[in-house]
Amino acid sequence: MSPLSPATDAEKILRWIMVAVLVWGSILAAGSWTFNHDVRRPIIVFACVIGFLGFWNVMLAARRRRLARGAASEDRG
Repeated sequence: MSPLSPATDAEKILRWIMVAVLVWGSILAAGSWTFNHDVRRPIIVFACVIGFLGFWNVMLAARRRRLARGAASEDRG
């Protein structure tokens, strides 16, 4: 069995952090519902958590593209 590269380890850690944020957001959404049983509250909380995770994923994808482009230009030059 080959050891994982540091990049793979970092991605695995990031995925676990994202799952933890999703679980945390779910708990917050459930707590906001128990406050006064208004269904809009947990929807808003969960939508904000999903929006945050989506934005984070877009920024990570942009970083990966930028780093790949930089590595490709170093290989040529």
